[in-house]
Amino acid sequence: MVQTKVNIAQAIGVPGEFYDDSPRRVAPYILRKNGDNIPAVALVFTAGTADNEAVLGGTGAFRGICVGPKQYANYMNLEPTMTLPDGTIGQLATMGHILVTVANAVTPDNVAIYNTTTGAISGMAAGGTVPEGSAAIPNSKFIFRSAAAGETAILELTD
Repeated sequence: MVQTKVNIAQAIGVPGEFYDDSPRRVAPYILRKNGDNIPAVALVFTAGTADNEAVLGGTGAFRGICVGPKQYANYMNLEPTMTLPDGTIGQLATMGHILVTVANAVTPDNVAIYNTTTGAISGMAAGGTVPEGSAAIPNSKFIFRSAAAGETAILELTD
């Protein structure tokens, strides 16, 4: 087969990975589902009912974005997975440049928000009103490149 396309930009990575080696902060939590929505990598988690628990989405205090997509294994067949069983111990990042799949188109400097039911991340213009059913991710913005809905974007979390 003859090559018919040349990509200008290299693929940036897997959602849930860190984009670069910038400073980062990660802490372990027991991940809990939110209703029928199961925990997954590269989604937002907030404070759960116990000190060491974090619930998918939610409206409590921000606990972080689940990172490390290559460290979790599906217990049924030992294959890598982005979805995690309820009660999995996961790494939640509160600082760093993280690759995430966005629910809507974003551009650099858009503020990051998340769906409080599913934990899915999207963006909005700075200074805009957060839609109902969503919450802002504190100290966050998208950086470096634009992304369409369903594509991978680079999210910067700072303290």
